[in-house]
Amino acid sequence: MICNKCGANVPDVSKYCMFCGNTVSKLNYYNNDNNKTSLRSYYADADFGDERKSKRTAGLLGVFLGAFGVHRFYLGYTGIGIAQIAVSLVTCTIGGAIWGFVEGLCILCDTGITVDANGNDLLP
Repeated sequence: MICNKCGANVPDVSKYCMFCGNTVSKLNYYNNDNNKTSLRSYYADADFGDERKSKRTAGLLGVFLGAFGVHRFYLGYTGIGIAQIAVSLVTCTIGGAIWGFVEGLCILCDTGITVDANGNDLLP
């Protein structure tokens, strides 16, 4: 079976991908080839879990650990998270801390980031 999220090979007996943790399932369907009905397998992403992130968690991570970009990594914005780490290293954590603190407050007040990297709205 192949995970539709990360493309890794997953054993047929597994319900979850070993690499990304995504829920996978094997769906069966019938296909009519030359007037013969044959059973074919189709592997699909059966992601039933709620992947939405919490606004409160992201905001508090930004306020307290914003210098390290933890809130950005939590929301899936890894590029900006790395940029915040770089700014923190260059400015001895002062610039990154101010940046993260302000973003954390904006997330908590619904004036900043309102979606994660996948476009899902943040949970209240």
